[in-house]
This record gives sequence, C-alpha cells and structure tokens, in this order.
Amino acid sequence: MFSGGEGDSRVASVRAGPRRGRQTITLDDGRTIVVSDETCVRTAVRAGAIVDEAYLATLEAAEQRATAHEAALRLLSYRARSEREVRTRLARNGIGADVIEEEVSRLREVGLLDDAAFARMWVEERGQLAPRGTRLLRNELRAKGIASSSIAEATKAVDEEGAALVLARERGAKIGPVTYAEFRRRVGGFLQRKGFDHEAASAALRKVWAEGRGDVADGDD
Repeated sequence: MFSGGEGDSRVASVRAGPRRGRQTITLDDGRTIVVSDETCVRTAVRAGAIVDEAYLATLEAAEQRATAHEAALRLLSYRARSEREVRTRLARNGIGADVIEEEVSRLREVGLLDDAAFARMWVEERGQLAPRGTRLLRNELRAKGIASSSIAEATKAVDEEGAALVLARERGAKIGPVTYAEFRRRVGGFLQRKGFDHEAASAALRKVWAEGRGDVADGDD
C-alpha cells in the first residue's frame, strides 16, 4: 500500500483528508499518504516523525486494521451478523486472517458480535415474519456458523405445533375444494419443506381440515 523512496523522509504536516474520517500525511519530500483517523491515533502520527520502511509498515498494518473495522461496522449496520458471516466478508475483502481474528475479538468484546444473541434474534424474527419448523431453523443457524449449544438454547422454546397451524391455515385458505388426501399432499408437503416434524404437521393438517372441511375419515391420516 505504502512505499518508501530513496533515504528517509519526515512528516511535514498532518491535515484533514479528502473525506470524513481520513487524514492526509504530507512528507517533506512532497509525497502524501492518506490514512484513517484510527491509524493516526494507533501510530501516533506527528509532524517531524522519521518516515522509513519500518514506519511505513507500521502505518500499513494499522490501516488494514482500520479498514477491517470500517468494513465490519458497515456490514453490521444493515443487520446483526454471526461471527462466521463477518469473517467470510472480511476475507472476501482481502483482509488477512490475523487481522480478521483481531477484529472479531474486538467486536465481541464490545457486544457487537454475539452468536448466542444472534441465534435468539434469528429464531424470534423467523417466528414473527416467516414461521418455520425447528429442523429448518437449526439448519439455517448451522449454516451461519452458530455453535450447537447456542442453537439448542435458541430453539428450545419454539412452538412447533403453533407455527405449523398458522402456516397450514394460510396455505389451506388458498386451496379450493379437494379431498383430504390432496389437501394433505399439498399443505403437508409445504409444511415439510418448512422444516416441521411429522407430528406437528399432522396435527395442524387435521385441525385445519376439521375447522373448515369436516372430519378426517378413518385411514386418511
């Protein structure tokens, strides 16, 4: 990122950069280096400092840390993320593994990354906006890199039968006159794709059918 010239230079001045949060370091040989405010603080940039290869390496390392932090905060500004999601995005942006690990630890310490809280929020939002079964919820959380213990804790109170009933009523209302076998095939298949177990799906199917279409004949279940 930064390169030195022949011989050592000195910092001539440090001024506000071209955009917010950036500083322009001007060297006495006329070169300029634009870095983040955080890099200036981390490296204690000041006028008169000798700028050699070691100094430039220090600036570059600090700037990568600042870049990682900015990218992580930008990512988290849209919605909460799991640690795996943050690691994956930073790696995609070319951030080194050591810096990613440092950034994840930094965010964890201030509470901006918390996989257990993320799992609870994920389950709660799914329940409100897009109900699904425990099996599918667990698969989704595993794909986010959430630990098994956090997944179990977040999903232990899921009302599987209640959620299945809500979806069965919604789906059933869209189906015209059909036999129970056809109703079960179409609505039951939908519930299965949404991750509900057999018991919850069957209970929901029988109740919704009874609510609007009559009893289930023996042998139809």
